[in-house]
Amino acid sequence: MKDLIIENINNPEKLESLYRENKKDFRQSFYEISPQYDTELIKFWKIRLDSESQKETGKFDKKDLIAVILISLIAGTFVKLPDILPWLKHEIFYPRNLAIIVFSGIIFYTLRQNKIFETKKFLTYVSTAIILLIYVNLLPYIKSDSINNAFYHVPFIMWCIWGIVYTGFEYKNIDKRIDFIRYNGELVIMTGLILIAGGFLTGLTNVLFEAIKMNITEFYFKNVAVYGAVSAPIVSMFLINTYPNITSKIAPVIAKIFTPLVLITLVIYLITLFFSGSNLLLNRDLLIAFNIMLLCVTALIIFSLSELSKTNEKNVNVLILFLLSVVTILINLIALGVIISRIIIYLELTPNRTVVLVSNILIFINLILISKNLYLSYFKNKQIDSVERTTASYLPVYLVWTLVVIFILPFIFWFR
Repeated sequence: MKDLIIENINNPEKLESLYRENKKDFRQSFYEISPQYDTELIKFWKIRLDSESQKETGKFDKKDLIAVILISLIAGTFVKLPDILPWLKHEIFYPRNLAIIVFSGIIFYTLRQNKIFETKKFLTYVSTAIILLIYVNLLPYIKSDSINNAFYHVPFIMWCIWGIVYTGFEYKNIDKRIDFIRYNGELVIMTGLILIAGGFLTGLTNVLFEAIKMNITEFYFKNVAVYGAVSAPIVSMFLINTYPNITSKIAPVIAKIFTPLVLITLVIYLITLFFSGSNLLLNRDLLIAFNIMLLCVTALIIFSLSELSKTNEKNVNVLILFLLSVVTILINLIALGVIISRIIIYLELTPNRTVVLVSNILIFINLILISKNLYLSYFKNKQIDSVERTTASYLPVYLVWTLVVIFILPFIFWFR
């Protein structure tokens, strides 16, 4: 739809035809590309779509809502299997299956939302999910770092599979990968808001029942909160599709507020770390926290990029992102130095050290590419969307490494 709108951006008759063919897709695609254009025709369409959106507030596809409810109930019931079937142990079932169940709900809804009804594509996903499900459940039930690392990476492989489905299985299309990255930013914000509201409702419900001497906490968490948590991303997708204006306005604000705050926090943290005397070589928990922070900041940079790339504007936000990427590279260098030092000191390449080392190297390369493009964008007047295209092009690298961690490393280390 976006390609068709861009191709006919100055053709009012064709734009009208596209709008009548699929109003929902047209509206969503138009809002994404309209900031790049400033013509009287575009202004007219903005006014028209805004006006019609206001009229349609509160209206949605009832069949879509039923699909959300059914998929959420099915996914939530699968998550509750250890409670339904006593012979399933929670500590064994959830590390292996939770991510597959939750993402399967998201993927099934995506198939419906994007009208992907071809049997071949549907069976491709189902067979892939079944193979992954069988594999992770056949891994030995032993205490093993290499197996645990495989479990930790299952959510990412499912995220990649979802990305392939989201693009209509056109995974080589860079533009569709960029759309997927942008969509993730909006989904995270909407899901976060729903979870916050759900948390408030949970607390309020428990307080009200405690006031009448009834303790429903355990029952509520086992039978209500579980379904609520599983359904949160699916409901978010439904809301984004029904009210595309909501997140498209919230997301840029979130990015603009948090990016400079994170930059200031990281600079202060690095200075404090230098004078604190903390030894990353000896403090394993601190190193883990360091790497988690690195991943979160990298994700924030990519998300913020997706919001800036919608407008292709050169402003102070690009400079802030460039500075944030440079600071993150420094953090990554510190983490890499510590990891390599631990390997040299202990003269052993364990599964954990291997995964952390390679992951940090991949993130480091990605950050270098991002920083380079941000520098060219701000100081050399290069288009900001080149940064996002670089990021989208780099995603297969993470996918390949994830496949290695899940399917190869456990055998290389003999399930150690």
